[in-house]
Amino acid sequence: MKKVLVLLVCVFMCCNMIFAQGGSEAKSTPASSTQPQTIRFISYAGYHNAMVAAIKGFEDSHPGVTVELEDYPFAQLLDAIDIKMGSKDSNYDVILTDAPMITGYAYHGFIIPLDKYFSKEDLAKFAPALVDSSMYNGKFYSAVLKNSSNVLFYNKKLLDAAGVPYPSADPAKRMTWEQIVDICQKVQKVSGDPSVYGLTFEQISRPYQILVLPNSLGAEGIGPDGITVDRYINSDAFVKSMQWYSDIHNKYNIAPKGVSAAETAGLFTAGKVCFIATNIFAYKNFSATPDLSYGFAPLPYFEGGKAITPTDSWHLSISSFSKKQDLAAEFIKYMTLGEGNSIFLDVQGDFAATKSGLEQYQKDEAFATEPKSVFRLAAYEALNTAKPRPLSLGYREWEAIITSTMEDIRNGADVKTAMDKAVKDINAQMQNYK
Repeated sequence: MKKVLVLLVCVFMCCNMIFAQGGSEAKSTPASSTQPQTIRFISYAGYHNAMVAAIKGFEDSHPGVTVELEDYPFAQLLDAIDIKMGSKDSNYDVILTDAPMITGYAYHGFIIPLDKYFSKEDLAKFAPALVDSSMYNGKFYSAVLKNSSNVLFYNKKLLDAAGVPYPSADPAKRMTWEQIVDICQKVQKVSGDPSVYGLTFEQISRPYQILVLPNSLGAEGIGPDGITVDRYINSDAFVKSMQWYSDIHNKYNIAPKGVSAAETAGLFTAGKVCFIATNIFAYKNFSATPDLSYGFAPLPYFEGGKAITPTDSWHLSISSFSKKQDLAAEFIKYMTLGEGNSIFLDVQGDFAATKSGLEQYQKDEAFATEPKSVFRLAAYEALNTAKPRPLSLGYREWEAIITSTMEDIRNGADVKTAMDKAVKDINAQMQNYK
């Protein structure tokens, strides 16, 4: 009887060991391969088709994983993120983040650092300026999905009529803003048409594009703390650049007033503007316009200053309240450094954020001739002259005031007075972050 009891005890212990080992093996296996999982992704509706294509690629390579896409029009996206993250909603895992919002999201605790998921070697694969805008307090918070860049498009017929040579597309032969004023005055004089202007910025009075002016003279839009604006936006260099912006509209009269950002491209395609500073993808619209003969050149810089171009776009972040952060990180790496990024860029027809992607524009013969050679110029700018928008805890408040101030200056307001007022207004808004 004792022998039977001993045998039963041994059997029982062996079974326990087997089950325990089985449990241990189950725990060490990635959850995504053993049971269905779903992550939810907040995105921009304008990228819907490209996101759907990239998500399918991720789901195909990760059996059992589903990515639910919830996208919004741009006008609603930032508010949706604020509401859902502000309420600590754990149903959302991945967020499409506009670059200048990253600092604020990190400050508010909406998103987590990604340093344990992205190594230094991973970060080195992105264009450096894009990594800069992803940092907060020395930590990497958001991986880059896509990029942006601007060039100066010009109307060949207007330059021909004025006897002005076409500007070079070579960054080493970049024009100055002072030269642009002289050329524009000549073009307008020769045209004899008061409805023809020399220059416009597509994004009139918007910091993304207009900040290249003060940045060219070494001025910054905000201090390193993301809060201080006194002695920055009202500095001599900043005021000097904004005086030039005022002068092209009010003194030299080479830039149109009374038009919105939605109308500027139409002025160029109608042959009513000689130069337009705009996104590289404007070439699609310009190439589709009958009888429009155009070229492109690097964005100018101020004499004595340096070349600066706008950059950055959308990133991907992980919600602090997600219960599936590891799986969310796997998805983000796929979308930014993996095959998903290629799928997204191909379907969307967008601009690469990685060094390898930018280098490919220089190698691929599809980008050797106009108009697609604009990508080669943009790739150079992305790696050499690109500067992201200011990193601020209260970027939305800062942007609203700066945009309004730039518009006032465009319409003739005294520049120094306007910038000093902007300092007071922004200081009042930034009290919430001190």
